[in-house]
Amino acid sequence: MRLSNRPSLIWLVSLACLPFAAGPNYVSGADLKSEKEEIAARLEQLPLWTASSQAHGRIGFYGQPKKAQWIMIDLGARVTLDEVILFPARLPVDGGGDGSEGFPPEIEVEIATDDSFSDAVRIGRWEEPVPGGSLSPPFLRFETSGTEQHSGRYLRVRIFGSRLRASGRGNYYTLGEIVALGEGCNLALHRRVETSGGIENLPRWQAENLTDGYLWCLPGLGRKEAKWNGFHSAIETSAEHTKWVEIALPERVPVDEVHLVPAHPRDFADTAGFGFPSRFRVLGFDVPGRRIVLSESGTESFPNPGAATVMIPAGGQELRRIRIECPELWPRTGDYLFALAEVQVWAQGENVAAGSPVTASDAVETGIWRTEALTDGDSSRWNLLWWDKWIAGMVERRNLEQRLSQIEADLVSQTFERRRLLAICGGILVAVIVAGLVVLIVLQRLCEAASREALRERIAHDLHDEIGASLSHLALESDLARRQLAGDHPAQERLIGISESARDTLDHMRDVIWLLAPATDSWGGFQNRVEAIAGRILGGFEHSITVCGAPPPGHPPINWVREWVLFFKEALTNARRHSGGSRIEIDFIWEPRSLHLAVRDNGRGFDPRDVGLALGMGLKTYRRRATALGGSHAIETNADGGTTVRLTAPLPESKS
Repeated sequence: MRLSNRPSLIWLVSLACLPFAAGPNYVSGADLKSEKEEIAARLEQLPLWTASSQAHGRIGFYGQPKKAQWIMIDLGARVTLDEVILFPARLPVDGGGDGSEGFPPEIEVEIATDDSFSDAVRIGRWEEPVPGGSLSPPFLRFETSGTEQHSGRYLRVRIFGSRLRASGRGNYYTLGEIVALGEGCNLALHRRVETSGGIENLPRWQAENLTDGYLWCLPGLGRKEAKWNGFHSAIETSAEHTKWVEIALPERVPVDEVHLVPAHPRDFADTAGFGFPSRFRVLGFDVPGRRIVLSESGTESFPNPGAATVMIPAGGQELRRIRIECPELWPRTGDYLFALAEVQVWAQGENVAAGSPVTASDAVETGIWRTEALTDGDSSRWNLLWWDKWIAGMVERRNLEQRLSQIEADLVSQTFERRRLLAICGGILVAVIVAGLVVLIVLQRLCEAASREALRERIAHDLHDEIGASLSHLALESDLARRQLAGDHPAQERLIGISESARDTLDHMRDVIWLLAPATDSWGGFQNRVEAIAGRILGGFEHSITVCGAPPPGHPPINWVREWVLFFKEALTNARRHSGGSRIEIDFIWEPRSLHLAVRDNGRGFDPRDVGLALGMGLKTYRRRATALGGSHAIETNADGGTTVRLTAPLPESKS
């Protein structure tokens, strides 16, 4: 079997562990990818926000901060609202900005029956969740309660806070459009607007821009591709030709709005607003022979709206036919014409002109231009939607895009987690191998240490059993021989020396044996041994041992014990042999991290500057052993007050 073609053990372990590492809400990568594909497919069907070139030049309203900031719209009569939508102002694409740089940070919307707002009812309030954040979707929506009807004549938007100008001088706020949906139409369309104050810079910034129907994005566009460009009149060599197009409605209906959708041909240079007339009037007919002027551009040339829909309020007048007349045509390159993508006639939220018959003064019926396309429900590019479907689609798009972002983040997180688990599993495998090697090395060293320990024990026993017995026998034989000889025999002194030397050697050997076998000893045993050494060296000499504190747990290291004991023995021997005193006091003080020793005699003392005496008393030895212990020593002496030898040695880490 070729292992190279199969997943590694680490990979399988990491995949198995991933759900447990991620928690109970874990969703597999396959499920996330499947959901991602479903969302992507759904997004292909939902409307997009599309930026407008705003060729008409009407951007919105530029407000000046005041103590009380507000915008009020007179809806003309008492009406019932379904929702209020605020759109930000955005400079044209080449002017920069993301559509929300001037949008107020806090807004409240209310409605009342009189302009004093004494009976005002709040529709909603909003505060930006993140300072400086953008709107998503690109509008702010206030829906009315399903159980409470919000009605009134005056709509007020209260503004709280403002934005700092890019130059850093002064504050401001901006809004692009206010849409008040209710009773099947935009009740705020072309209504009178009052404000607390702002900068008028026509046509770009003015209060009436808030209800003119022009938005920085193109509302109402769906995602179903259109079949036709729209209606196209016959071509003329001069602009002074009157053209018209008329739509016969299925019946006499109360018309709320008429929408003129400019053409944006797909088979021509990218020209939004293609064929939109420089001057026009929109007429409505209720009975034969009677006409009502719904809108008239006047004597001035009408600014080309680009791709933006021109929305005209009709006030609910009952009409049977709608006609658009153009006394001045749109100039193309060397010729003139009139074109529109669609004419919509809205009544109670329904486009009653959809599919209605169209007649025209003349028309071009070639390529993808058709007269009947004027009421087919499509612009030159996409199908057209009413406010409710477009807004619902945009909200759904926002929710799906947010979910899509979360899925992308989860997939990245899972990839990172999988790699992390791979690294952990690899690290564990390496750690296990290293730990195994370490265990083998430790076991080997423990075996070697055990062997050395056994050897030391054996040497200690051999010294005790053989050499110790021999020295004891030598001392006893010397004493026996000395007793058998006459008291004045010349060998008496030599035999005494041999006996004492044998006993001293035996005592030193016992100390060595104790050092060779410390594993069974402890700090408490060390203290007992030190007291025993003091008793042996100072036997027959008046002395006392004072112990303060308690020894720590564990076992002392052999090297430390050796240096300390040799220092101690040196101090006791010097005190007995050289002090000439009658008493020696020993202080043994345990502290948490150190051991203090003091050996005091009541002898004659000495002059530390006497080099010969200092050498004889081993003062250099004191210094060397204190340094080896990592501690410090001190000698306090004078000619009449005895001598005190002190040692402070830090306690090493005890063996467990």
